[in-house]
Amino acid sequence: MLSPVKKIFEMFTEMFAPQQQEKDSTAAILENVKSEIREIRANIDQVNDSDVLDMYIYRLKAAEAQYRHLLKMAKENNSKQKIG
Repeated sequence: MLSPVKKIFEMFTEMFAPQQQEKDSTAAILENVKSEIREIRANIDQVNDSDVLDMYIYRLKAAEAQYRHLLKMAKENNSKQKIG
């Protein structure tokens, strides 16, 4: 299992990677991020330590930001394909 910091780093590395991903891979990444968000939310419910809770909140905000960005990119790519 990856450490939380490494997971976040890999998420942002994927997010800022060159635009070589096609529609299917964007959908797969969106599904991975949704799964990550669900996992984080489930873990937040079980945390007793305030420092660990802060970590999960940070990870959740990062994953939600990545999800919004990927959705925006997917919408832009769809509109460009319809125009072109």
